[in-house]
Amino acid sequence: MESTTRTRKPYAKTVERRSAIARAALDIVLEKGHRALTTSEVASRSGMSETAMLYHFPTRDHILVAAMELANQDSRALLTQQFLGSDGQRHEWPSPALAGLSSEDLAVTRLFFALSAEAVNPDHPAHNFLKDHQERAVAEFAKSIQRRQADGFALPGLDPQVVARQVVAVWRGLRLQWLINPTFDVASEVSQAFKALTGQPVMEAQRKITEVISQI
Repeated sequence: MESTTRTRKPYAKTVERRSAIARAALDIVLEKGHRALTTSEVASRSGMSETAMLYHFPTRDHILVAAMELANQDSRALLTQQFLGSDGQRHEWPSPALAGLSSEDLAVTRLFFALSAEAVNPDHPAHNFLKDHQERAVAEFAKSIQRRQADGFALPGLDPQVVARQVVAVWRGLRLQWLINPTFDVASEVSQAFKALTGQPVMEAQRKITEVISQI
C-alpha cells in the first residue's frame, strides 16, 4: 500500500499543476484576450516559476491549447445539457446562449478560431485537440438529429453523420463571419440553417397537411 501511495503522489501533483496552469491561462484569456497572454504572467498566476511551468507546457501555444481545453469542458457540458436533448426533451436550437455573445464567450471563440487556423498543421499542439473536438461535435449532433428523426422533426432519410458535419460547418462559419462583421443575428441564422439542413420545414408542412386531411 505504501509503495502505491508513493507512486501516485507525483502524478497527482502533476495533474494539479497542469490544472493550475490551464486555469491561470484561461483567466487571462477571459480578462484580456489570448493575444495578451504571456508565459511569465501565466507562471506568476499559477504560483510557479516560468521554468517549472514550461516543463509541463513547453510553449505558449501548448498553454493556449490547455486554456481552450478547459473552456471547452464547460461549453460541452452546457451544450449537452441544453441543446442536445440529454434530458429527453426536444429543445429549440440554437438558444442565444449557444451563439456565445458575452465578452467571455467572445474571448474563447476568438481563441478557438486562432487555434483552428494553426491546427491545419499536424505538428501544431492544437491539431489533435481540434480533431477530437470536431469528431465529438459531429457525433453529438448526429445523435441529436437521430432523436429529431425519431420525433418527426427531421427527414427520416437523412444521414445523421453527413448532416451533423454540415451543421458544424455552418455554425462555425457563421460565427467566424459574425466575429469579423457583427451586423447580423448569428443565432437566428444558425437556427434557420439547422432547420433547413434537417428538413424541419418539410416535416412541419407534412404534419399540417396530415392534420387538415384528418379533419376532412
